[in-house]
Amino acid sequence: MFRGALFLVFVLLSVSAGTVAYWLVSSRPAREAAGAAIIGELSPARAFPGRDSVNILLLGRDEDRDRRGQVMDTRGRTDAILLAHVDFRERRIGMLSIPRDTLVRIPGYRGRHRINAANQYGGPELAARVVEDLTGVAPDAYVLVDYRVFARLVDEAGGVVVDVDKELNYDDNWGNLHIHLKPGLQRLNGEQALGLVRYRKSNDGRGDTDQERIARQQRLLHSLAARLARPSSLMKLPRLLAIATEETRTNLTSGQALCLAGFVRSVGTENIRMGVLPATPVRSALRVDEHAARRVIREIFFAPPAPESGGEG
Repeated sequence: MFRGALFLVFVLLSVSAGTVAYWLVSSRPAREAAGAAIIGELSPARAFPGRDSVNILLLGRDEDRDRRGQVMDTRGRTDAILLAHVDFRERRIGMLSIPRDTLVRIPGYRGRHRINAANQYGGPELAARVVEDLTGVAPDAYVLVDYRVFARLVDEAGGVVVDVDKELNYDDNWGNLHIHLKPGLQRLNGEQALGLVRYRKSNDGRGDTDQERIARQQRLLHSLAARLARPSSLMKLPRLLAIATEETRTNLTSGQALCLAGFVRSVGTENIRMGVLPATPVRSALRVDEHAARRVIREIFFAPPAPESGGEG
């Protein structure tokens, strides 16, 4: 999931007077967003007219390397894929993580492919179409972020405290990836946090499932979101936002992004629900468990809120 979701958290937790002032002098989209704020266009009714909810596709892009290990300029595969449902009326947010090895059909390509290849074949627009075909939920917008930006953001935030579930050791000299983490509660810097979310197998060849990997990413996301929500992090938000927008591609307008930011801050992380698309292993990939998937998708995207408890007084 969560390099894309982490970008969303950074952006959506970054609405403050200091952020707007910094952003205002540094970019044209910021000036446009500030103008939208002044004339009141950042409410959901103005930013997303006629909509009670929106679905945002979040994509975390990996990098491709040539035979010499040099980074190539490609679209890249998306090893983090998450579909977020923002419900303005019920004031809640649902997030569905889609494992990168999920087998899907990609328009224009024969057979079945891992879903993380959709962006490489046709960019975030094609990825959005594939996600809609898979889930029945149409993304209204997308956010595509490079995973290296994530490491810089964590460092700028001062690190993140995470309870690492087990010893993680993996070295890939060709891909310049080195993960060495001990189990237990600890503060991770950017490279260490990136290693945690990217870890798939150990040096002895023992691998984790996508579900185990996603569970780590979700724990890290919760911890990082809580850290950024502290008043002491306020002064760091302008710089975090500047970093987050450097390597990001999105079709959200500045006004829409700031609208979502204000909404998330008002809702609070306690009203954010996370789930994983159910799938079963098949060879080296995953096949969607359609019955279980329908239930999870219905609960996150379509289920009415639970009735408030009450009693006779």
